[in-house]
Amino acid sequence: MINPTAQPSYLPGFWPWIVAILLIGIVIWAIYELLIAPNRKKRHILESIPYCPSLLLPQLPSERDKTILVASHRLIHFNYRVNLCKLTCTCLRFRRVRRYYPPNDVRRLCRHLRKELQASGLIQEFDELTRGLITSRLRDACYIREPLTNSEMIIGFHPRSSIVRVYTYRKSQVDPPGGPFTGPVDKFTYNHRQEIWVYGDPPPNQDEILTVVETIMTQCRARYPQPGKLPRTNDNLITPIPETEIANEARARRESILAARKSTTPLQ
Repeated sequence: MINPTAQPSYLPGFWPWIVAILLIGIVIWAIYELLIAPNRKKRHILESIPYCPSLLLPQLPSERDKTILVASHRLIHFNYRVNLCKLTCTCLRFRRVRRYYPPNDVRRLCRHLRKELQASGLIQEFDELTRGLITSRLRDACYIREPLTNSEMIIGFHPRSSIVRVYTYRKSQVDPPGGPFTGPVDKFTYNHRQEIWVYGDPPPNQDEILTVVETIMTQCRARYPQPGKLPRTNDNLITPIPETEIANEARARRESILAARKSTTPLQ
């Protein structure tokens, strides 16, 4: 008579195969995470740099060219080695992503570099608008600084994304409706596709900002290749590259606006 509770005799023979499949899966995952994924990310960054303008930070004093230990915010009793002058860090995010951007590029700033810039007080070497950008989380592919009629802004975006982050001044209680605005620098998030401001109130001069954002986004999207069709490049782009046409056009607009502002007689 067959015992219904007895285990089939062939099951123990499957365990070595199950263990082997799990080990093969772990090896494949490790190869992808440690070799394939970082190399693909590096290649994408290097290929996209010519199409994504950014901001260059002023060179910090040479006496800051030394290694500083910065504590990890996740791992207890673990430190990363940071150099504020060279903008380098030993964290995984920097080694896999941010180190491929040109020297002094604001996109090199990982969490630990930003933290140490604030803790050391060196962030005061930068202007107020740049400080407002640095204290926020830097996660955009493009950064462009633009003058406004009575203010100034930095916008962060990706040419294929609908999210635009605007860093500009808030309106203080004593500011006139049309500016200039002297409130603190804040981040405003705009959904370009839905045409709405998200996560709070819009900036005080939103009409002018949206006009400039539309112009810049149109230019960048027209130049940026379709997904998966970025031209192949080499590691030479790790060194500083010439500024893109978009950056040159932004500078021309900025200079023309500043010249017009200087030639305008202030209202009495």
